[in-house]
Amino acid sequence: MKTMNLADTIILFVGFYFLVSTAMMKVHGRVNRMLISKKYDPKKARDLPGFISCMYVPNIAVGVITMAVGLAHYIVADILGKEQIGVYIYIVYVLTYVAYAVYLLKAQKKYLSPY
Repeated sequence: MKTMNLADTIILFVGFYFLVSTAMMKVHGRVNRMLISKKYDPKKARDLPGFISCMYVPNIAVGVITMAVGLAHYIVADILGKEQIGVYIYIVYVLTYVAYAVYLLKAQKKYLSPY
């Protein structure tokens, strides 16, 4: 199949959104709610600028990796026809995202907890 499927397109746009929201976070000093658990209120955060600084590089990395995964899966699975390798790409991506989520939770606890 020579056309990009819907999942790859969505993954590509999610990565782009991640990059844009991270840039906006750095410029405006406000954190996107998609990065914060509901139990934390950014207005009551202990160190919001510290959280933004701590998460800037990981967010950029995850945005770039997400876009690369969407594009790589499209190339490998759809153009080259190696669907099995495409599954491995998704597995590695999920493991990478889990590691990012653990890091994000630790950063939230350290910087956003009011006490």
